[in-house]
Amino acid sequence: MAITFIEQRKKQKKLIWVLAAVVIITAVVVWYSFLRKPSSGPGSELTAPAYQRAEIDFKILDNPVLDELKTFEDIKPFEGQEGRENPFLPY
Repeated sequence: MAITFIEQRKKQKKLIWVLAAVVIITAVVVWYSFLRKPSSGPGSELTAPAYQRAEIDFKILDNPVLDELKTFEDIKPFEGQEGRENPFLPY
């Protein structure tokens, strides 16, 4: 039985080193991604692109192809008896 406890301790020591490495790697990634100040070299400034005002060309609606399109038919109201008294009964 003593041998299994020693093997478990060895595994736990290895897992502690792996956990420490993961924590250090995570800290380095967070530091370089979020907490580090941006460098002041050339090309380091981020600027938003200049947006242009959107202009819509309504002349396309005068196209004769659009005159050939048909409108939807009006939906007539339902005539007759609506449903059954108990819809869960079989036919």
